[in-house]
Amino acid sequence: MTEHRLLTGTVLLFLTVGVAAGGDFTLDWWTIAGGGDTWTTGGNFELSGTIGQPAVGAAMTGGDFALTSGFWSGVVAGPTPGDLNCDGAVNFDDINPFVLALGDPAGYHVAYPNCDILAADCDFDGDVDFDDINSFVALLTGG
Repeated sequence: MTEHRLLTGTVLLFLTVGVAAGGDFTLDWWTIAGGGDTWTTGGNFELSGTIGQPAVGAAMTGGDFALTSGFWSGVVAGPTPGDLNCDGAVNFDDINPFVLALGDPAGYHVAYPNCDILAADCDFDGDVDFDDINSFVALLTGG
């Protein structure tokens, strides 16, 4: 019953968007299968996909738009950036562990044996160094 409602809602959404847009957009071909979710935006448009294993093939293009499909190889969750004490939140309690991770990585591993030091890699360049400080501060301040 829930799958039927989801399919009906999806079809109605496609029909409503097509009517509301009033533009020259067409959806000539599509498939529905089971899967994950990702988002992209541009201008006034937002696209969410995949609801399944997408049809794999060459990129579909038209005007300024392109849609590329493929298979998800698997997503491995990493540490939460900035959560250096592993309490599930990025806050002022993470400042001392962050400083320890920068200055004494071995000491960080001793003090926080169940935490991943890469939570200090706040600029996502693959290492923990002084370049992460500004990004860490931005995470603390919500910026």
